[in-house]
Amino acid sequence: MVACASCGSWTGVLLCAPCGDGLQTGGPLVTSGGVMTWAALRHAGPARSLVHRLKYDGIVTAGDVLGAAMAFYVPASASALVPVPRATLRRWSHGVDPARVLAHAMARTTGLPVVAALRPAAWWPRHAGRRADSRSAAVFRAAGTPDPGWVLVDDVVTTGTTIDAASAALGSVVRMAVAATSPSRVSPWGRGTDLEGTAQA
Repeated sequence: MVACASCGSWTGVLLCAPCGDGLQTGGPLVTSGGVMTWAALRHAGPARSLVHRLKYDGIVTAGDVLGAAMAFYVPASASALVPVPRATLRRWSHGVDPARVLAHAMARTTGLPVVAALRPAAWWPRHAGRRADSRSAAVFRAAGTPDPGWVLVDDVVTTGTTIDAASAALGSVVRMAVAATSPSRVSPWGRGTDLEGTAQA
């Protein structure tokens, strides 16, 4: 038997029918740094549970479900998928790097390579639950020569601060991103605005 990646019920499929029916489509936004970003799903209900089970419980099948949804939003011009890595100490603590899992799940659908082009700092304060004006910037350094066809991959986009930091580390050459979820009611071309306040990501 296979457990539902969202609710954990033993259903024989990766995502049970009730959880599948509870998924809400995300949408596009442009971060304040100008990175065109697509959120595959809204960070609510089963989608929020999938993100939490991947990030904090290390349930890789949750990443498989999210990655399949994200693959649909990868532009035809994409040349590779670049995970936005978790802070090193947080990855050691939880035993998983969510963006890396998501990128590899997307690669199985898209056929694109995964390029580990970003190296994270050891630590930065957790962003979940913080408003945009109280978030410290994530810190990355580039590893390799950036390509404009690269697409950044992350688990949750709220204000776009982390995606902007990743883009900046790559010399602002990479201007596209796909995230699993966004807590906002995303409207086209919204400038990275979180319409629901802080996100418990």
